Amino acid sequence: MERDCIARCWERSTGDFCCPQCKETAAERILCPNRELARMLEIARRLSLQAAQRDAAGQEGCKKHREPLSIYCKDDEAFICLICRESRLHRAHVMLPVQDAVQEYKEQIQSHLQGLKEGRDKLLGFREAEMRRNWEYLEKTSTERQKVLGVFEGLRLFLEEQERHLLAQLENTERDVEKTQEENVTILTKEISQLDAIIQETEEKCQQPASQFLQDIRSTVSRLGKEYFQLPVLLLPDLERKLSHFREKNNALEEILKNFKEILMFELPEKMSVTLDPSTAHPQLSVSADGSSVRWEDAQRDAAKEEFGSDPFVLGREGVTSGRCCWEVEVAPEGSWAVGAAKESLKRREESGASPEVELWSMGFCEGQFWALSSFERMTLPQIQVPKRVRVALDYERGQVAFFDADKRALIFIFPSAAFQGESIHPWFLVWGEGSQITLCP
Repeated sequence: MERDCIARCWERSTGDFCCPQCKETAAERILCPNRELARMLEIARRLSLQAAQRDAAGQEGCKKHREPLSIYCKDDEAFICLICRESRLHRAHVMLPVQDAVQEYKEQIQSHLQGLKEGRDKLLGFREAEMRRNWEYLEKTSTERQKVLGVFEGLRLFLEEQERHLLAQLENTERDVEKTQEENVTILTKEISQLDAIIQETEEKCQQPASQFLQDIRSTVSRLGKEYFQLPVLLLPDLERKLSHFREKNNALEEILKNFKEILMFELPEKMSVTLDPSTAHPQLSVSADGSSVRWEDAQRDAAKEEFGSDPFVLGREGVTSGRCCWEVEVAPEGSWAVGAAKESLKRREESGASPEVELWSMGFCEGQFWALSSFERMTLPQIQVPKRVRVALDYERGQVAFFDADKRALIFIFPSAAFQGESIHPWFLVWGEGSQITLCP
């Protein structure tokens, strides 16, 4: 660079050129190396490099000895020079070259940093697992809800209050699950955010110059060594206990449904052949010749109404004394009708001159209203669509009489504990009003 400067000066100069050092004029423009100047430049470069290194390390040198602060005293957490190292003040201390100290503490911090990152990843995994488990519980409650609806579809008339109770329990459990999920995810998110802040702060510290990086380094390392995160309290065992309690109740209901399984048409009882017995028919009823149907005849034998009573019914010939069976009928859309089962003392009108003694369990439709009737009580039933076909199912041993919409396979009503007392039980049919008719299904 100096050669180029002198050459440019020569180009601008018209006379002799003076040496910049000795001021001697040279007639010929010949450059000779100045070794003394070269040595001075080399010394200047080295001094400049050392100064740059001291500036890069943020140190101005030892104020006492004017030496570079190339040693780090771990006991005092201070930079010292080579002369300070041999002094009585530092001789017994643990010391390292500055770069070695930086490397050692960086390794320690990197180790803690790795632990923090692993902790963060662990919390992320816990959050994902927590959300997944809670969704599984929500799916379980949804499944249980469907089971409840299935159970109450079969026993809705007797178990409506229990249905509402169990569904309320499910809703409470769902709210508990959602509340737990919201709380735990909030806790996990907060912990992750805190760890992210600590990790960012730690990474930024690692980028600091040695003078700032090693300030209070031991407290920094100690702080990083602490457990910064805590897992949320998982309430899954409590939720599982609630679901278990719910399942026990639901299983009990399913056991009830299982007991009624044959009656509730999942496994149909044997279908019996029924023919109507004209001798038991009310005078205002007309029974077909083959005994397969009965209809209301308004003008037929009015004089005999008092003798036969006011209920226009007819019995089936066949009696049941054991087992399970069912029969089906088609009902006309007009008029009133009822079907059921009756206990008969088997006294014939021809023999005693009186109407048969009948104890019955029936269900019917009259003047736009469904009702259930036994010898002991009469009750109004919830309004439903009038069925076209009705099935009557009888379980003699259990004392059960059940009524179904045969087309929809839906339970209408059930007498769960009838007292048959070993007597023969006969199909029972009632029709009343113009256009009213019942036809037995084959």
